[in-house]
Amino acid sequence: MIFSSLDSLFVSYQEHARLKSFSVVKRTSKRAVEGDDYKYARMICDKSGSSRANMTSKRVGCTARLNAIRQDNGSWIISKMVTEHNHEIDPTFSPLMLAHRQLNVHMKRQLEANDIAGIRPWKNVRICEVQSGGSQNLGCLPRDCRNFFDQRRRLRLGDGDAEAIRQLFCRLQLKDGFFFYSMDLDQDGRLRNIL
Repeated sequence: MIFSSLDSLFVSYQEHARLKSFSVVKRTSKRAVEGDDYKYARMICDKSGSSRANMTSKRVGCTARLNAIRQDNGSWIISKMVTEHNHEIDPTFSPLMLAHRQLNVHMKRQLEANDIAGIRPWKNVRICEVQSGGSQNLGCLPRDCRNFFDQRRRLRLGDGDAEAIRQLFCRLQLKDGFFFYSMDLDQDGRLRNIL
């Protein structure tokens, strides 16, 4: 098969891995000597390699992999593919693998809107589970939703936060004459960007 870019190759192999119930990682990518473009790449099962002594690990030395080479025209061609795994593949665990979990745009909007409305996180996650037809159809774990809440709350400013940031920057500018800041406000005086 021929792919237009390394990213499209990796996305395709990730989708293949999701359908076959395993997860992949980029292992080796070598740059060409004369430029910044990659020359070849290897993507492997995430259970390949070996664990260190006296440490538990998911690594079991799996040999499943895909090797690809960049052609002169910039396209990528698969040079070798090993599909045999030396470990059990359980389709029920595929949605729980980190590479296969994601919050879609609709779910993100709904979670954020419900959070702003004051609905508690666990109720918010439960609403999404019911709307998707059960937790197995959610596409992510409840922990992923809680992490999304935490991330959005850190980015959200409360009353007086913008003024506190401005005062801090003014004090820093008084201490250091080379300190520069610029605050971008919208028509209503709300903070949009800080430089």
